Amino acid sequence: MKAPPIPENEIARQRALDETGLLNREHEARFDRITRIARQVFSVPIALVSLIDQDRQLFKSRQGLDAKETPRNISFCGHAILTHSLLIVENALEDARFADNPLVIGAPNIRFYAGIPLHTISGHSIGTLCLIDTQPRTLSSEQITMLGDLAATVEELIHADEISQKSCSAIESELMANRDQIASIINNMPGVTYRCLPDEHWTMLYISGQVDRVSGYLADELIGNKSVCYADLIHPNDAPVLENAVTRAMADNTEWHIEYRIKHRDGTWRWVEERGKCIHDEAHYPAILEGFIVDVTRERNTASQLSKHHDALALLNDIAFSSHVALDEKINYALKTARHYLKMDLAILSQIEGDIYTVRWADAAPDNSVHANQSFALDHTWCHHIFSGDSEQTRELFIANAESCEFKRHPCYQNNPLGAYAGIVIDIEGRAFGTLNFSASNVRLETYGDSERLFVRLLARWLSDILASSLNNERLSKLTAQLPGVVYQFRRFADGRTTFPFSSPQIQALYGLTPEEAAADATPAFGKIHPDDLEAISASIEHSADTLENWQATYRVQSNGHSYRWVLGQAKPERLSDGSTLWHGYLRDVHEHEQARLAMESNEARLRGLFEFSPIGIALNDFETGQFIDLNDALIAPTGYTRDEFVSLSYWDVTPKEYLLDEKQALLSLKTTGRYGPFEKEYIRKDGSRYPVRLQGMLSQERNGQQVIWSLIEDISERRKLDKLKDQFISTVSHELRTPLTSIQGSLGLLRGGAVGALPDKAQSLINTAERNSQRLTALINDLLDIEKLVAGKMPMNLSVQLLAPLLQEAIEAMHGYSEQHQVSVQLSGALPTVWVNVDSPRFIQAFNNLLSNAIKFSPLGETVDIGVNSYSNTVEISVRDHGSGIDPEFRDHLFKRFSQADGSDTRKLPGTGLGLAISQEICQQMGGDVGYRDAAGGGANFFILLPREYQ
Repeated sequence: MKAPPIPENEIARQRALDETGLLNREHEARFDRITRIARQVFSVPIALVSLIDQDRQLFKSRQGLDAKETPRNISFCGHAILTHSLLIVENALEDARFADNPLVIGAPNIRFYAGIPLHTISGHSIGTLCLIDTQPRTLSSEQITMLGDLAATVEELIHADEISQKSCSAIESELMANRDQIASIINNMPGVTYRCLPDEHWTMLYISGQVDRVSGYLADELIGNKSVCYADLIHPNDAPVLENAVTRAMADNTEWHIEYRIKHRDGTWRWVEERGKCIHDEAHYPAILEGFIVDVTRERNTASQLSKHHDALALLNDIAFSSHVALDEKINYALKTARHYLKMDLAILSQIEGDIYTVRWADAAPDNSVHANQSFALDHTWCHHIFSGDSEQTRELFIANAESCEFKRHPCYQNNPLGAYAGIVIDIEGRAFGTLNFSASNVRLETYGDSERLFVRLLARWLSDILASSLNNERLSKLTAQLPGVVYQFRRFADGRTTFPFSSPQIQALYGLTPEEAAADATPAFGKIHPDDLEAISASIEHSADTLENWQATYRVQSNGHSYRWVLGQAKPERLSDGSTLWHGYLRDVHEHEQARLAMESNEARLRGLFEFSPIGIALNDFETGQFIDLNDALIAPTGYTRDEFVSLSYWDVTPKEYLLDEKQALLSLKTTGRYGPFEKEYIRKDGSRYPVRLQGMLSQERNGQQVIWSLIEDISERRKLDKLKDQFISTVSHELRTPLTSIQGSLGLLRGGAVGALPDKAQSLINTAERNSQRLTALINDLLDIEKLVAGKMPMNLSVQLLAPLLQEAIEAMHGYSEQHQVSVQLSGALPTVWVNVDSPRFIQAFNNLLSNAIKFSPLGETVDIGVNSYSNTVEISVRDHGSGIDPEFRDHLFKRFSQADGSDTRKLPGTGLGLAISQEICQQMGGDVGYRDAAGGGANFFILLPREYQ
């Protein structure tokens, strides 16, 4: 908490406060009227007029607060007087100056504060007009202006006190002064001293020079009635009163003290205050009147203005707190009251839409024909002037004499001649709704006073607020009627009685009660709750009432007198002043959701069983920390660790360091794609030995936002053994078969070439068949050797950066004979782009021709295989598209596996080893690229090679 610092001018400020006399008087009704209006207009629980006195904060007027004063060092107003403008604290808990202030953390639990400093005439800040709320909030620009207007009214009351007190003090000081100082005082005092005869002219024997300031006449002109007699200056209505007062005082030998008006030389009337006494037994005259006259015009005007302000604010208070409930009744009462106050013939609250002016509410004198729901063209109304021109300067319009102003030439005067008019814009939610306007057939004798203008402005703001509130209530009613659930208030009284003070119409479908029935008694609603849930619901309500914690429960309610449906209820409690508890909440049908949840719990139990008994290791880890959240026995079994030992290990306790790059790649893939793997590595057992595993996983997010990794960790020790045996078998078979096959092919070639003489046609046919089969067997052996070398990383790759187009041309030309044999043409889709790639030329052509030969082989006779190249910023894509039957979806996962063929039968029509795609993929991956597949648009297969793009 930060205590408010003491101002540098504290001594002068305190003196100015003491001189106002405000500290010497108790609460005053004139200030209470303003704070009551402020509390109502701004809808705050507390409104105050505070005075900052030495070490305390004294509340001159308080609404909504019992305390009469608080220490200055914890006051908000102590900070406010340090500024020259409005101090707003929208949320005290978020303001370092006030967050731990006793008035914030304790009663009255201040959250919002807005205070405007109040100044004396000398400019010293002595206190504030402030608003306090127990909830954080903000003020609109209009509300800030309104608060400033109310603060200015309070200041005017304070200034009037100062003026009055200072005037009284001056008079008393002059009367008590010594006779020896009279001459000096007379020459310097602001009032007029005189000696006169008690005749009909009030003939002046002496009058001080200050009289010219009051009357405009010089003293010489008045003495002896030289140019004018003083009696002629007295207002005719006041002259008898003055004469009677003087006569009585002379008879009683007392002083007279009276206020009356005198006419100034310029024709205006001035109020003066006169004190005097009759002096007898003068040498020359038997009776002489002596006295003192002070110009109190300003004070009288100020007092009159304050009185008018008081009347206006009291009238607004009466309007705001009237007993009317319905919107129409409130507005009609306000218009009628305001019309009589302003002495006008017609009061209208209009709505303006485009160029149409509609009378929404009206109050008129009996002979006026204007009534609600009439519409006029806006430019034929007086309100048109408010919306024409500069909007900042025409938000209001006051015309005291329409016959003598420029508006007389406007069509509005021709259509509806008026004597006087007053209008102001009504804003709702920042937009003009219409106008509040008053009119009279006769001109006003005086211009609109400040009090009348203030009254119209404040009334307009009040009307704006109740219209906005009505509009919001209407929207709320329409919105709540469309909600899928029930918006409600539930109240439990101290005696146990319960009601629903407010509920949306949907409560009838839920509990079978209308909102009106529920507002009278909530007991029938509890009869609809499932008996098994009723006790828990009652206990939860009791707990929420005791602790004021939010209430939430899921329970079953009988629907249509038969089946039960699940309902979710939630509400926020509030303790009321009578000891009852009021909950504000929402009820919604969650039957399907709850059934799904119960079903999900059942499914989760099943999945837990699968998780625990899976032969493959499964782990769930936190993405940020890597900590194990869950794992099954299949993961732990090969490690030799217990569950507790394993979960306490770090990642690198079970992973050899040489797999660091693989792990980084897996982590990168997880962050960018949400998945990693599959890839293979080794785990370290408890005894230090290693075993191979195959990992793959995915990134997931829990309901609470936590990111987790699901991983499958498969022990592939047995598979590695089988793969090693298979590879050894393939290597052995390939090498053992190559030599005899070469001999067989040579012998068959010699026989076919006639080395042993001409052969019969039948024998020649058999030789050709044997030679073709031996060639197929040789191709199979070569593929087996290639895939073995590629997988083992023993296939040499001589990479160099070169143009892609010549390589493709060479590969296509090499397949020319094969395409003609199958009666299939090969064509390029557009011109080949000039792009560079880093490849091993023979191996790239081998990989590409594997795709091309497959496309030719599986294309119907007469069709075309399309070759396309697409270049991107970092990659190049070479696509091979055929028009065959495409790839069976069930076979796509096996496309690039060794020995995989879509037709695996012994009677398949198209020959092949099932190794071509696997070889192409291995070659491209070792060159930094890859091979993929997608369905071709319009049918057929589309294989493609992706390679890194190089730049020269």
